[in-house]
Amino acid sequence: MPASKNATLTVAADGVGAVSASLGGFLTIAPLTGGRRLGLTNTDITHRRLLGVADLVLGIAIIAGRSSPRRWRAVAARALLHLLFAREYLRSNRRHNAVAMYVLFVIDAGIAIGLRQERRSA
Repeated sequence: MPASKNATLTVAADGVGAVSASLGGFLTIAPLTGGRRLGLTNTDITHRRLLGVADLVLGIAIIAGRSSPRRWRAVAARALLHLLFAREYLRSNRRHNAVAMYVLFVIDAGIAIGLRQERRSA
């Protein structure tokens, strides 16, 4: 695999991890404000916090696993978490937010697939 593709996947995964840890931390620490800012208005506080904790943990796993051959698994799990967020947005009748989560699911899944292939060919 070309070095530029490896670098692109690494930077993309780093970005996914940083955003995940940041948003997850925000939802975990401030579920009312975070949920309101993220449009999770029909999601109860406990569920907001659980989504935040999951996002925070996955973000940390992605960042900490930078040199791990299994990093792709954390990115794939993060992709699946987008589907839970999409469900919450659909429950709140926020279809545009749900569509954004589906798009992010595809992007993160693509990154996970690329990371997995990178490790297999190494």
